[in-house]
Order: sequence, then structure tokens, then C-alpha cells
Amino acid sequence: MATARLTEIIAAPPEVVFDVLTDHRGYADITPLRAVDMECEGRPEPNGVGAVRVIYVLGRRFPAVREQVTEYRAPTRFAYRIASGLPGDIHGEVELSAVQGGTRMEYRHTIVPPIPLPGPLVRAGSRLVIGFLVRGVARESQRRVAGRRPGGTETDA
Repeated sequence: MATARLTEIIAAPPEVVFDVLTDHRGYADITPLRAVDMECEGRPEPNGVGAVRVIYVLGRRFPAVREQVTEYRAPTRFAYRIASGLPGDIHGEVELSAVQGGTRMEYRHTIVPPIPLPGPLVRAGSRLVIGFLVRGVARESQRRVAGRRPGGTETDA
């Protein structure tokens, strides 16, 4: 088993960060590596527990990974598991907490590969992929707080 951890301080309140993180259909707008279709929505929140998102890497060039939301506690906790598309047992958990000036995002990605692989290699690969999402969530959350439209122009007040 290998666990990769990423921590990011984001200059936006937890509610905004949580909304960006759980806006599955919006992933294609915030990271170059992902496109998402919703196979089924969660209940009672569409992006909540039970939602199954189909994630494509590099646009739609590679086969899909299906992830199922297992926990959705706005605005502090979000978790999922890989349902299919990658071998092994893979879970992701995100904890958000308010800190001075914004939100602390702690992302844990736990992987039990189907064959023995060196832990440092598994963690490095996991951090690379998750890092794109974490940075995209941070940028979009900060953009929303600043009131800018995509592309950097100010919204009308």
C-alpha cells in the first residue's frame, strides 16, 4: 500500500473550494488532463454520495476511469474510490479546513496495486496526476473569489 499526500493553501473560503472540487463536469475547464462525464448522479446532491463520474485522461484520448463518490460532507470532506479502469484498490480523500487567508486542502490518495511496486514510484505517479487537479482547483477557487471571468476579465458588479 502507498499513500500520496498533497497539501495546498488556497486563497478562497472552504465553501468555494469544495464547490470547485466537487463540480465534476467542470474538471475539463480547470485541468488539461481530464474530461468528465457523469454516469449517474448522487443523492440528494448530484455530485454527492453515489455519483459515478467517468474520467478521461488527456481529453478523451485514453480509456476512462470510473470513480464513485463515497463521502460528501460540504464544505469539509470529500472521498471517492476507483470503481473500474485502473487495477488495484484506490481511494481518494480530501479534507478542507479554514485557515487565515483561505483554505487548507489535504488530499490523500491511497493505492494498493495488484502487483508489488515500489512505494516511492506509486506515490510519485499519484502526486503527479493529483497535482494537476489540486492546482486547477486552487486557480479556479481564487478566480471565483476575485470575481473574474475565465480569461481574467472582471465581472460586472
